[in-house]
Amino acid sequence: MELRKKAELAPKKPGVYIFYGKEHQYLYIGKAKNLYRRLMSYFSKSTHTRNPKIASLIEEAADLDYVIVFSEKEALLLEASLIYQHKPKYNIMLKESEYYPYIEITKEEFPLVRIVRKRSLDGEYYGPYTNITTLRNLLDYLQQVYQFRTCARDLKRVKKPCVEHHLHRCLAPCSNQIDANTYVQLAIEPLRRFLKGEMEETFNLLKEKMKKHAAVLDFENAAKYRDLLLNLQQFLESQGVVLEPWRNLDVIGNSGKCYVVLRVRRGNIVAKLNYTLDSSKLEDFLFHYYIVNQNELPELVLVKRSIKLDLGTQVRPPMDDVETELLRKAIENANINSQRFELNLDAMNQLKDLVGLEKSPSIIEGFDVAHLHGQLTVASVVVFKDGFPLKSAYRHYRLTDIANNDFAAIKNVLVRRYSKHPIPDLIFVDGGVTQVQAVVRALSELGKNCGVVGLSKGREIVCTIDGELSLPKDHPVLRLLVSIRDEAHRFANSFHRKLRDRQLLESIMETVPMIGPKRRKKLLKRFTSIEEIRNAPIEELTNILGSEKLAKLFLSKI
Repeated sequence: MELRKKAELAPKKPGVYIFYGKEHQYLYIGKAKNLYRRLMSYFSKSTHTRNPKIASLIEEAADLDYVIVFSEKEALLLEASLIYQHKPKYNIMLKESEYYPYIEITKEEFPLVRIVRKRSLDGEYYGPYTNITTLRNLLDYLQQVYQFRTCARDLKRVKKPCVEHHLHRCLAPCSNQIDANTYVQLAIEPLRRFLKGEMEETFNLLKEKMKKHAAVLDFENAAKYRDLLLNLQQFLESQGVVLEPWRNLDVIGNSGKCYVVLRVRRGNIVAKLNYTLDSSKLEDFLFHYYIVNQNELPELVLVKRSIKLDLGTQVRPPMDDVETELLRKAIENANINSQRFELNLDAMNQLKDLVGLEKSPSIIEGFDVAHLHGQLTVASVVVFKDGFPLKSAYRHYRLTDIANNDFAAIKNVLVRRYSKHPIPDLIFVDGGVTQVQAVVRALSELGKNCGVVGLSKGREIVCTIDGELSLPKDHPVLRLLVSIRDEAHRFANSFHRKLRDRQLLESIMETVPMIGPKRRKKLLKRFTSIEEIRNAPIEELTNILGSEKLAKLFLSKI
């Protein structure tokens, strides 16, 4: 049955409708108070004239379906759930400037706590947060307090507790000495309350333990809890104290299609999050951020005007000077992001003309190679989307059989990369015309076609397959390519440094008596560098090596 006929059969009731493609993929999901009226509007010539996106959708759609519901709110929630699961091509989607980290509590008998960047329907999530290093520190402090599980091992196959239990960082559900209900009550429930902003319980617990150990002259443990208390307080204060300690809210400002969310928990700004959305309507952003993406909903959301969308919490404009200043900060940051966004769009449009591309390069992948006198050769691939780094898509490649040959290295990476991944809009290579031509030849051998641009080392000259182009130092295209080059270089060098540190660590281990293959494997699993080992507590090394004397001997060697 053709699409229009199906639309004519739709009831005049609230519901959710779905357009499908030829392979039954989701193209668009929408909601309506009156399904018949909304669906018939898609087949109006005036609608197609005003909105080319709808005309394109109808041209591509092969099927149509709808679900009748009892209320608008039910339609809203169903629409959000389907968009979150299927991410249809024609729905406006919330785009993160980068993939922000979340804390996940898994849904299993003994929940695991970990940091993730991608969410699924199977977990319980808190966040997002801005800085991954800061978040790791926070989770480390909380694990020392509540001893929740962070390992992903199959508990049924574990025979004895790991070093985390001996360091009093895990209740060891793998030991069969604690039941699931007790574990959840002791480790998970207080963690949930802390992450929701109810932090006083944690601070009071640490103060109580500190005083209890000090009263029985156990000053070592008293100092441990004192340090934990100070670390947590300093962590929150470092984020910026802006409100009373009992306040938990989100502050949302926008400038056009750029949005900024300031997450305030316990009176402190714990994250500043940047997003873009193909809509400047605040209601659209709130719908996608809280309902579609299922982000944590605080007791108050501050926005610049009243809205009609029911989020199940208080959403309102500021009511005092402090709230007004917070919103002003969010809007100011959104204005800066909007200016950067427009500059990047302008740079990509100019780059399209310079390289001779058919369309503006939304996705650019940059390559770089790093080695030390031909040893430990590695390559990096960085991805920029709309002029901003997309760090979740970065990749490293180890090139064990290639030494002192950057051309062979790049060719090897291109083959490995594009035999599995789609070709981007533009490829950037750190090098001149010769390197650009080498990339074009390698792509041709793969049967692939893509624009290629390079940046001549030292001279900052833009290079294409047709030759060199000198641009002013402040030219937006040059600034964009320099940022891609520097990021690819940083990413390749950091991986190369990590491999060098590991190699050095392995060679030192071989010089220490009584550290055989099994102990080396345990150490390498826990530590990635000599610096990490030097900073580790002697108790941790003792638990790994099985002897305090051996642990001290090992430390003396590094």
